[in-house]
Amino acid sequence: MPIMKAESFAALYDWKLLLVYISICLLNCVLLLFSSAKFLLAFQQCGYKKREYSKWFMSRNNQYIARLSLLCLLAFLFFCVLAMTFAPVVGETAASYVGFVAYILFVAVYINTEQHVNAKMHLKKTRRMVRLCVTYMFFVFAMTFGVLTLANLVAYLIKDRIVSLLMYSVFCVTPILAPLVLMLAALVNAPFENWNNRRYINRTRRILEKSDCMKIGITGSYGKTGVKNILTTLLSQKYRVLATPESYNTPLGVALTAKKLDSTHDVFIAEMGARHVGDISDLASLVKPQYAVLTGVNNQHLETFKTEENIKQTKFELFENLPETAFGFFSSDNEISKELYGNAKCNKFLAGISGGLVHAEQISVGEGGTSFYLKIEGEKAVKCNTTLLGKHNISNICLAAAVAYKIGLSPKEIAGGINRLKAVEHRLEMVTNNKDIRIIDDSYNSNRDGVHAALEVLSSFEGRKIVLTPGLVELGKEENIANYEMGKAIAAVADKLIVIGRHNAEMLIKGWYEGGRGNEDVLFAKSLEKGNAMLNEIMRAGDVVLFENDLPDTYC
Repeated sequence: MPIMKAESFAALYDWKLLLVYISICLLNCVLLLFSSAKFLLAFQQCGYKKREYSKWFMSRNNQYIARLSLLCLLAFLFFCVLAMTFAPVVGETAASYVGFVAYILFVAVYINTEQHVNAKMHLKKTRRMVRLCVTYMFFVFAMTFGVLTLANLVAYLIKDRIVSLLMYSVFCVTPILAPLVLMLAALVNAPFENWNNRRYINRTRRILEKSDCMKIGITGSYGKTGVKNILTTLLSQKYRVLATPESYNTPLGVALTAKKLDSTHDVFIAEMGARHVGDISDLASLVKPQYAVLTGVNNQHLETFKTEENIKQTKFELFENLPETAFGFFSSDNEISKELYGNAKCNKFLAGISGGLVHAEQISVGEGGTSFYLKIEGEKAVKCNTTLLGKHNISNICLAAAVAYKIGLSPKEIAGGINRLKAVEHRLEMVTNNKDIRIIDDSYNSNRDGVHAALEVLSSFEGRKIVLTPGLVELGKEENIANYEMGKAIAAVADKLIVIGRHNAEMLIKGWYEGGRGNEDVLFAKSLEKGNAMLNEIMRAGDVVLFENDLPDTYC
């Protein structure tokens, strides 16, 4: 790398040197883009919300920051060692190249290492992410060029051989600055992204207003996706249904789905999620559903809602936006849901195991699924069988059946749809294997009610029971007690517990001990990968393994 002559700082603008600088900046842009993959993923998982990304970035337990800091330190040390070692042999200019090569190698090794750290979710190459990366690389280029200029200015002002030799070691600080540059890029893009989001949402509003299909909104702290999928299966026997896929439960998720809506669709089902007060109101005003479903309310996402009252009122926003001619369906198996049922002004119905318009009788839960009689008010009970596990799924079926019945399906048609239901991926899903070991995958976004349901299912199995879990998150001030109680509940059912990650380990293990279990039956693993390795060591034929929850990468 060229070292500037102290007497000619204006040489910075020499075209040959400028080309070298541009090449170096472009190379660093590529290196930092790949080394920032985890930060881009975290930003995406935070919903592109700068406040949540900042909170994660500043967390004391942020392992990505720790690894990036170690990279910068090691790259700096080896830059200095190599540059000073080769300087007497090849001269200062060539030695500075050697030092810079050391920086490149360390970043390349870091990128390769990070690629082998398993991510729960992979970066989605959406148009928004591409735009963010382009802006990000522009600012990385500017930052790198600024660092080069600053280094030459220092060398010009401090005419010292060591300073001249090591001045480009400042490159080694750029990786740790990159996550902050990402935030700057997001701030610059924010006005356009806000405008673009409004454009998508306004287009969606026009599409939905023009469509004469039946519109259904489903909300709740848990069970939204389950009820949505059950209802889609039931209604698909008689109608052409379009539903938001997977967990697409934001305005943009609705927008991405609604653009597929055409005149052949009879029903549009929108799952409605929330992390802040007003989120459901925005979705309700966008979709304008004639049928609304509340699955249940608990303290999920308490960290962002701040109070349980905020959670309750936010879920009720769906019903506050309904016309009096609309139909509202509330779970009879959740106390807060029953409370909100009393406040609703629309045509309203309770449904669930506990009673209501639709309820279940003679429930028989086994390893292969569940059988029960579905009783619809004024109709003869029908026998139903499903491969879905757990009583909570019967509660979800009752809610979906109530909606289907009011829309026009007969009890026989509803029973036929129930018999065809399949488990949702990662939600109490039975996973087949060839080792005579039964695996229950409940790794998607668990909560207190979900843990109770999963452990109830686990208790119905014969054999030694093993639970792998990182605990529960996003519960704010209640997180510690929730994980303590979870550890205690697991102790009452399971024979072995493998705790994944440090985030909740202390409280989970404390609860396990309080549940009367010993140290010999609890194991700790730093990551899911290591937890799986431990599991493979202790598993034997006849075991039942429950994977309960899986933390997002922002908690790892």
